[in-house]
Amino acid sequence: MSENIIQELPKLKVGRRSFLKMAALAGAMGGSGALASGGVVRSATAQELKEAHPGSKKVKTICTACSVGCGIIAEVKNDVWVRQEVAQDHPVSLGGHCSKGSGMIDMIRSQKRVKYPMKKENGKWKRISWDQAIDEISAKMLEVRSKHGPDAVQFFGSAKVSNEQAYYIRKFAAFFGTNNIDHQARLCHSSTVTGVANIFGYGAMTNHLGDIQKAKSIFIMGSNPAVGHPVGFQHFLKAKEINGAKLIVVEPRFTRTAAKADHFLQIRAGTDIAFMHGMINLIVKNGWEDKKYIEDRTMGVAEVLKESAKYTPEVVADICGIKPEQLIEVTRLYAQNRPGSFVWAMGLTQHSVGTGNTRIAPILQLILGNMGKSGGGCNILRGHDNVQGASDMGCLSENLPGYFPNAEPSFKHWANVWQVDFEWLKARFAPDMMFKNGFTLARWWQGVLQEEKIYNGDSGQLKVLFNIGTGLISISQTNEVKRALDKIDLFVMIDPFPHDAIAYSDKPDGIYLLPACSQYETSGTVTATNRSGQWRYQVVNPIYESKPDHEILFAFAKKFGFYNEYVRALGDGKGNFVWPEDATREIAKGVKTIGLSGWLPERLKAHTDNWHM
Repeated sequence: MSENIIQELPKLKVGRRSFLKMAALAGAMGGSGALASGGVVRSATAQELKEAHPGSKKVKTICTACSVGCGIIAEVKNDVWVRQEVAQDHPVSLGGHCSKGSGMIDMIRSQKRVKYPMKKENGKWKRISWDQAIDEISAKMLEVRSKHGPDAVQFFGSAKVSNEQAYYIRKFAAFFGTNNIDHQARLCHSSTVTGVANIFGYGAMTNHLGDIQKAKSIFIMGSNPAVGHPVGFQHFLKAKEINGAKLIVVEPRFTRTAAKADHFLQIRAGTDIAFMHGMINLIVKNGWEDKKYIEDRTMGVAEVLKESAKYTPEVVADICGIKPEQLIEVTRLYAQNRPGSFVWAMGLTQHSVGTGNTRIAPILQLILGNMGKSGGGCNILRGHDNVQGASDMGCLSENLPGYFPNAEPSFKHWANVWQVDFEWLKARFAPDMMFKNGFTLARWWQGVLQEEKIYNGDSGQLKVLFNIGTGLISISQTNEVKRALDKIDLFVMIDPFPHDAIAYSDKPDGIYLLPACSQYETSGTVTATNRSGQWRYQVVNPIYESKPDHEILFAFAKKFGFYNEYVRALGDGKGNFVWPEDATREIAKGVKTIGLSGWLPERLKAHTDNWHM
């Protein structure tokens, strides 16, 4: 029925008495209908109760909504996902789904999916074939590489793909000859990585979500897990229920998480450092610090304490907008109920002093001796389902996989893993560029516009943007990003859904939108916020004309002339391999130094099969 027809219908006026009469009549008709259908309705059989769709199969997989890593059971019939169940025995989700996770079945079959390759021509979108798209894009990229060098191309990986795909995106950039590769992590927890790595050596969550149940106190600052990680938040509530944990929330606003807190302090935005210095001052003044832990496991704490001594309760109260008694009470509660877990997210990192925030937070935990203990730690909640894994796999402008820096020993190591000659790989790069960092997601637009001092300007002027599932639009840089998108020669977007950057650009030509399949249409490993690896099983085959990200990369690698080298480390080295299992083995071989040598497909599959971490 069209909108016009709906508008032409007469407006019905029904009084209360008439409405009640019609309701009674409907009830009577329903009752008589039920009596008339005797023998038609029967009890379900035991098999039907067991299977909502007889002949279907159930697939255990992992939710893609956020970084909690919840289990999903998908019921599939004739290669169609027909029903979604919660995973009652999954150790993270414990039989729960949030509103986002419960809609994964609808996401995969959404009508908003990109169904086939498209290009923008003379300001209008037109459907093209995969062959045409790959031919045209590769021809333009090879032309740009020949004229301007490999650093005229910017690659973006994704926090929404598997570890194997993220690893092969970073490898693809290296084989193309550039370190211009980054992903979403640059715009969220990059200040955490810098700040915490400065203290511990690496910047990531230190404990399992389930481990938080063992905390005696939970200190949340700059995070709202009841909304951002609702299924993971049940572990916080379990800590209160079974362990008597005290939940402390320090925030500028009253959140849903604060509603569950034992103590809520509403501080002024941007005063986190002063508050934590005030806590440290009180801890040392009252002798609540772990002296042996500090002596055995830390260095430089004395210098921190000199600074903290300036932040008396009165000074902190004046800065933060609270009462001195509130700071004293919360500090006493947290210090005397150990182990204590410190939890934060974007609210602590998204500041001009974000790295300062994320330095002082782990220092507080060290002074209390909360690090390296079950129920303690710095538990930094990530956003995307595989933002941790994509970072581990090297989709960053300053790293190779496994956080190896862009240095000669690192490239020699990975050339050995990739089974290619180091000198051949070096020749793929422009002179003197192999060991320099590339453009980041936060500053790539400067490489296009060239209107001010260029961040990492040695990487050259960007002509091509090759984007695999990364958001480009940030509130603070929307205008600059739009100008760069309008100016760049070629913009390739690979994504299951139409992208906001596509809408922002007024560029009439040179934009391609290619349909990647979702992670439920391919298999691979995924790393949750707690750094646990799980095997995400394929639920159905790719729908519409979508393709897995790695297959798209393989197609371009053939056009660029390095396919044989690109896949040499897979399988038998002759192009015969099983994806993603052989890619998982390749990763395990290369990143033994960060403790992932046990990352073998058989092990990770067994974990998912048994819902065991």
